[in-house]
Amino acid sequence: MTTPIARLDAFIQRWTARTGDYIKTPEGLICNNMDEESGRDGYYQCRASTSESQVMMIRGYIRAYQATKDNHYLTVARTFADALVKYFFFGTLPSATIPWRSHWIVNGGAAFNSKEKGHESELIAYGEAYECGPWRKLRPKEFATAGDSLHWFIETFDLLSRLETAEFKTKWLNAKTSMFREFQMITSPQKIIAYKGAMPFEFSNKGPNISVRPVPIFQGPYYAGYQDPLPWHFMKDYTAAANMLQLLLDAQAAYAKSTGITGPFTPVYHYDGYMQGVAINTFSWAGPDPNTFWGGFQYRPFAAVADFWQQCAISKTNNLAVTSAATVCTAFLGWLDTWLTAHPTASSIPVTFNEGVAPIANYKEAHFIALALKGALFCKKAGANPQKVGRVIARLYTMLINSQVTTGDMAGSFAGNPFSHSFNGFWAGEIMDALALYAIG
Repeated sequence: MTTPIARLDAFIQRWTARTGDYIKTPEGLICNNMDEESGRDGYYQCRASTSESQVMMIRGYIRAYQATKDNHYLTVARTFADALVKYFFFGTLPSATIPWRSHWIVNGGAAFNSKEKGHESELIAYGEAYECGPWRKLRPKEFATAGDSLHWFIETFDLLSRLETAEFKTKWLNAKTSMFREFQMITSPQKIIAYKGAMPFEFSNKGPNISVRPVPIFQGPYYAGYQDPLPWHFMKDYTAAANMLQLLLDAQAAYAKSTGITGPFTPVYHYDGYMQGVAINTFSWAGPDPNTFWGGFQYRPFAAVADFWQQCAISKTNNLAVTSAATVCTAFLGWLDTWLTAHPTASSIPVTFNEGVAPIANYKEAHFIALALKGALFCKKAGANPQKVGRVIARLYTMLINSQVTTGDMAGSFAGNPFSHSFNGFWAGEIMDALALYAIG
């Protein structure tokens, strides 16, 4: 059962910076994409390492260790976690009292020149955090953290703190506490906002005209795909969790109104006027990240809410937030079961969720299958309908295993097109996580 994990690990270990195309560097940085193409049509450079890929790979290796009991996976997870602190958290160790801030993108390749007007001669070195649009050096003490990174950090630091001992345990407990402080700023008494407790798009001290604010703020709309109530469970703030889950319930209702289909989410809710030309307090397919149709913004919240649901079930927690989580997950699981039943020969699940039309499976992306599988596995532990969840898990696991490349130089990966050498770090992390959770049972 753990053979697919070992094959994926062998692939990751083989494709290091010594191989031309690579997914990781010797220092433990994870590339967002292993090939030599720049990301987002040139928005970031070809060897970009993002907090998304870094933390998901750590989590995947921790789960692999839990599934296999092989110390190799824990050793690798530690290497990646140390690189997270060194490069994304500017080398600062977590503290129980001092703010601990991270940036979202680091150069994982050769030095390159800034593209900021008047600063083109400045080099951005390997391992240096930078900013995009255009590529430029950060101002002193500047940082920007994607909102969803905060809950990934919390979950990952929690897992590390449960595995480690002595000073290593203290380090990750401090890290989790530091992220709790950041997360709780969402519910500041000074804020009067809709769905208070939901995660906005960005946590940053970036100001207008590349200035640096004295105090960081949460800003930008709510993406359904950025929501995860698990930190609120850890902090026992079920009012904030219920507010976040109400956002997702309303996003499901808005999606049903747009498409006639119940289960998926309308991707964006605008509450603060961050985007000009979009009405405040409305659900929309418009957002600062324009890929709002992306399937990850559907399967990520499903898996995250299902994890919250099952952890509440395990701890025998029962309140409005838990009821809402069950409702969100039951609706999404029901849609997924219906779709899979209606498409008995499909080798993948829907990947594109546009406004006003049914979602389509117009290409194959294994990491979406992995996310959906994770959600279904968590739903099973939470007590979802056994027949329905059993059908979904069996079908998704078969899909995922059949997606693993078995021959050639990309063997062990889950690349949709092995000849392209295109395979994302966050894909690898999510897929390893799902395989390990399935093996754990």
